[in-house]
This record gives sequence, structure tokens and C-alpha cells, in this order.
Amino acid sequence: MARSKLKLVILIAIVLFISYKLISFFSTFHIYAAGKYPYAETYYIKSPEKKILEALEKMHLTNLDLKDENTTDYWHNIYFDLGGKRIEAWTRPSIDNGTDFALVAVHKNRKTGWQLVNQELGLFQNIMLKREFEKEIVEKLKAELEK
Repeated sequence: MARSKLKLVILIAIVLFISYKLISFFSTFHIYAAGKYPYAETYYIKSPEKKILEALEKMHLTNLDLKDENTTDYWHNIYFDLGGKRIEAWTRPSIDNGTDFALVAVHKNRKTGWQLVNQELGLFQNIMLKREFEKEIVEKLKAELEK
């Protein structure tokens, strides 16, 4: 009886491991993720995009770069420093005169390069980065817009 339970546990562990490896393999090729920024963490803010960009400027973020190099696309790319890391974010117009504001990627150092949020970071790193972004950027941005 104990031997059959051990075999069942080993079989389940092997199936889970293979499933994890297959999902990880295909996610690196974006097989099942659509769009230009499929893994971005998006926040809806009920304010026009222009006001959000002005509020970001007033927040005096370190090394803020609001210059959008490609004005023909749908996204307005934004770069700034947050806690010693370089952050890539974007804004785009949304419904009801609101704006989608998204965290796209983080650049910690030259070794790791740019890492996509919700894709290339470990679970703990991903959670901590999103919490820091929400606390230091999104909440402060909303407060700035209410002024």
C-alpha cells in the first residue's frame, strides 16, 4: 500500500515538473500572449492622458524621460528610475476619457538587462516590484491628480 502511494506521488511530481517546463518553454516565445505588451501590469486611472503626463512631470521622478520617440503608435512610452532600477512604463487613452497606465519592464543592471514584468521576473521579485510601483508611483500619481 505504501509503495503504491509513493509511486503515485512520484508520478504526480513528474507530471507537474514536465507541465511547468512546457509552459515555461512556450511562454518565452509568446505563443499564447497577444499584443505588443502582453505581460504589462495595467492600471486604469480616470483622468485624461495629458493630465497624467503633466502630473508625472510634477512628481519630479529621477531621470524621467517623457519624450515619446514613436508618435505614430498607440502607446506613450515613459522611462524613469525607481529605487535604483530603470523602469519602462506606458500610457494610452482608455474609455470614458480615462487612461491606462502600465508597468512594462525593469532594468536592474547590465547583466540582467531589461526584464518583462509578469514574465521574466521571479514570483517574489515580481510581487515586490509591483507593490513598489503601486506605492511609489500609482498612488502618488493619483494624489497629484487630485490636487
